[in-house]
Amino acid sequence: MSMPVDLVQIRALAKQKEDENWRFRQFVKLECSLDNDEKDRQVWETTKAVWAGIDCTACANCCREIKPTFSEEEVNRLAARLGMTPIKFVETYLETHEDDGNPWQTRTTPCPLLKDNRCSVYEDRPADCKGYPYLYEPGFASRTIGMIGRTFTCPIVFEVIEVLKQSWGFTRRKKRRALPL
Repeated sequence: MSMPVDLVQIRALAKQKEDENWRFRQFVKLECSLDNDEKDRQVWETTKAVWAGIDCTACANCCREIKPTFSEEEVNRLAARLGMTPIKFVETYLETHEDDGNPWQTRTTPCPLLKDNRCSVYEDRPADCKGYPYLYEPGFASRTIGMIGRTFTCPIVFEVIEVLKQSWGFTRRKKRRALPL
């Protein structure tokens, strides 16, 4: 399976499919006959198959576009790995983020820890990065707004959504326009 990883291409394709993706969201929530556990199971199976066809390090769009958040524990772990104090790590790379569990986020995009299209702290990366694009989390049907947004950045999400449309029987119908009277 060959998917484009160029951010310009991904955005163009996602924009082209955006209206259809919103209709798919409605289908998933209201019309799809699968129960939520079965939807999640199929999302996970599809994700596994799609993920096998792409090298995330050849893409790194998420690292170039998203500001991950950091907990205090993650700041301490990464600071130690980089041989600096937690205060210096925060001053160098992070800014305040309004979240009780994760009070910081990267200050810039691309991520300052991205070096030569690879995460320089991959083994110690924060949970936000480990879990991205969150396709393996339960409750897919209740998270479709976020997934539609991720189609603009992540080729895996884009392709998973396209495969699900087909396997779940979504018809790519266009909205009907009212005829002038």
